[in-house]
Amino acid sequence: MNELKIQENILLAKSFYLLGDSLNCCYDCKYCRLNGEKEEEKHYHLYPTDINPALTNIPVAVNLFYGDPLLQIDNTVHILKELEKRNHKGPVILITKGDFSKFPDIPFNLDLHVAFSCFGTNSYLDGSSMVRFEKNLETTTKRKSNYKYSIEFRPIIYQVNDSKEVFMKVLKLAQKYHLAIGYSGLQGKPESTKIWQEQNIPLKPYPGYSFGHKKIIAPKVVELFENLAQTYEVPIFWKTSCLFSYVHNLPRDYNAHYYRPNEVGCFKCPMKEKCFTFKNNLELNSNLTDLIPFSYEIIETKNHECILKKQKICEFPTADCSHISGKILKIKEPLTTSDVRMIKWLTGYTVDAQFYESPYISEAWQRTRRK
Repeated sequence: MNELKIQENILLAKSFYLLGDSLNCCYDCKYCRLNGEKEEEKHYHLYPTDINPALTNIPVAVNLFYGDPLLQIDNTVHILKELEKRNHKGPVILITKGDFSKFPDIPFNLDLHVAFSCFGTNSYLDGSSMVRFEKNLETTTKRKSNYKYSIEFRPIIYQVNDSKEVFMKVLKLAQKYHLAIGYSGLQGKPESTKIWQEQNIPLKPYPGYSFGHKKIIAPKVVELFENLAQTYEVPIFWKTSCLFSYVHNLPRDYNAHYYRPNEVGCFKCPMKEKCFTFKNNLELNSNLTDLIPFSYEIIETKNHECILKKQKICEFPTADCSHISGKILKIKEPLTTSDVRMIKWLTGYTVDAQFYESPYISEAWQRTRRK
């Protein structure tokens, strides 16, 4: 088996290739999972097509570090222009709770998307306000440049912003401005819960659950939000990539969540028909050599078990994790979880391989560029 070598100058999150720089200041949201990173310097400026031309269609997020993209507008615009120079084709995302009126109304030859963060209520836990959020939505109606927009309603926190009144307010605004909503619960990784305890910030998980990597909301609360969304005819999404795939009119969820449909709510999702059609049309003899740098075979299975569950890396496995069905890529080389993520983005297949948790991709991707 080949030795796994990674590229630590390239960073991936679950839904994006990350570009930009961290700051030592932000909006000081008490719940933020990046609070433990506020003293770290992060600088990532290796553009996807500088690694491999095949990466022109992957999703990119700009300045999604500690330090909002609208707190460093000049830097954000510079990165967008560099992506434009490289003819990047995939979705380019800014997620912000800053003052959008300060962002220049200039066109970019990019599939640019601004997602406005919303906490749903004014709270000392949140570093912004509902007034600013509503002004940002109003600003979108006055813009000449053809960006795409959505709402990031997160995190939904037990007994803080999970009431019917809060949900109705957010959904009415989404309805007014014809925007989709992405939503999730609170991520309570150990480094975050330690900060909350030290600073006496009274954040609690939903009864019967514990804090961890997954952003859990109690089923009854999810049901309430879903029912209200249906009433207001607002498309809502539990998974980030599903939201952006929908807004950008992609042929499928680029993170291939359709391999775990029960776990992620595919049967209620506006992308359902697209994703299931795509998955059903995947082929056993697809030639993917121009897209991925690994030797592979495509197999069909009914009950594949996710490697993360086998290795007991995943904190909250579900039934779907042991019953992955359909055509999947079997790769014998060791991979990182970010390699797997990149493969999903590029091909739509999920992967059976020995892989290791890492935010970095392996050097194999750059070797492809030199061929």
